[in-house]
Amino acid sequence: MFHIYKILLLFISTIFVFSETAFVDNLPKCKLADNECMRDLYQSIVRDIGKTGIADLNIPPIDPMKLKNVSVLVANLLNITLVDGVVKGIKDCVFDKFTINITAERGSQENICDVTIKGHYNVISTSPFIQSILGGNTIHGDGNGLVKIEKLHLTFDFPFYAQKRDDGAIYIKCLYKDINYEYNIKGKTHFAADNLYFGDQELSEPILAFLNENEKLIMSSFGEPFMKKAIEFYFQFASYFFDNVPAKYFLIDDLTPYGRP
Repeated sequence: MFHIYKILLLFISTIFVFSETAFVDNLPKCKLADNECMRDLYQSIVRDIGKTGIADLNIPPIDPMKLKNVSVLVANLLNITLVDGVVKGIKDCVFDKFTINITAERGSQENICDVTIKGHYNVISTSPFIQSILGGNTIHGDGNGLVKIEKLHLTFDFPFYAQKRDDGAIYIKCLYKDINYEYNIKGKTHFAADNLYFGDQELSEPILAFLNENEKLIMSSFGEPFMKKAIEFYFQFASYFFDNVPAKYFLIDDLTPYGRP
């Protein structure tokens, strides 16, 4: 019986490893100049491995993406921390554009996403300025929160280069810290939370009513730090893929002439 168990375990493990290897081996290949192929390729990558990841390639799942103790300072007035939460919707983003220019060493992409962020949050006003306006009171909260963004349109422009590594393979090395981006929310943004306080008064309902009635103004005025943090995590996934999968698995072009350390 023990031998049967070991054989069964080996069989299951072999299937699992094979399926992960097969995913890379069976990726469709594109010419760099074929923008439509590149767009479809990257969308399929995000969709197909976004939920499960590929453990052997150190690619974690990103939908849902788990976040812990992620803090954002809004206009030096409010410090908001997602203590323990998730982001959903990334794998279902629709890609309108994805291009790579190997000679200019620039890439770009455009996509539209419906994104939901929810979990345990903590918020506090840390600024003396806001406390002076509120007569010494603070805005603070510790509870469950949600932000739902519909039709988030994102445009990215990023530098990269063809990196030749010690294994002899060429990889696409993106320089994510130098990304330029723009965003536009074409749909609605919805906020939900409990345990929001003004001083010692629990005022979740009127505060949320104000936020939801003025959602476009709120996001245009204070959305930047949230978008910056969200884009940081979004491109972590891109780095997981491109840093672990040689270009030969998804590009027809020979990048050898462009390779550098």
